[in-house]
Amino acid sequence: MKLKQHGGYLLLEAIALFVGIPLLFYWNLVPIPKLAALVIIALVCGYSLWRSRTLDIRMLTGENTIKLSKSLLLRLALVSIALVVLVWIIQPRQFLALPSEQPVFWGVVMGLYPILSALPQEIIYRGFFFKRYGDYLPGKYGAIIVSALAFSFLHIVYDNWWAVGLSLVAGLLLGLSYRKTQSLFWVTVEHVLYGWLVFTLGLGNFFYEGF
Repeated sequence: MKLKQHGGYLLLEAIALFVGIPLLFYWNLVPIPKLAALVIIALVCGYSLWRSRTLDIRMLTGENTIKLSKSLLLRLALVSIALVVLVWIIQPRQFLALPSEQPVFWGVVMGLYPILSALPQEIIYRGFFFKRYGDYLPGKYGAIIVSALAFSFLHIVYDNWWAVGLSLVAGLLLGLSYRKTQSLFWVTVEHVLYGWLVFTLGLGNFFYEGF
């Protein structure tokens, strides 16, 4: 069936998934933990990719790409500097507060973040989004921009503009990486590193309601 015959259905699906569900959690209308819902939705999206035969196992293992590029390492360095400066500007008392004041909890976050947060989000917002809707979005950067906006909107559940804004920047960077590598493995690695920086340097309170 041609793409245009699916357009209306896919538009409604995208609105429900990327707008409706975050709003339900923002309004506290869903009685399950956010991370549990994220994992469930990621499993459904992953199954959809597998069933449609668009899930290449190399997307998950990183076999279809080479080592981390110099551009990624440069981005990580620039992001690190930017986050340090941001922490010192908006809440200097939080700088390195989590690892120094709650080292056990910090270790738990570092350990669980890749599996319970970064990977599920990358399956949904890069792997599933690009395969499912990419052909509908015009231009070289259409899918990257719209996926970043959707990724940013997800973070309204934390009820602060810092989470939304920082996630928009991260979404653009991750979208560019995914388009370049077509690898969920490497884009998840990059996502994990960004998340670790956020929680370690002192911005984790914007992304976790328990702080």
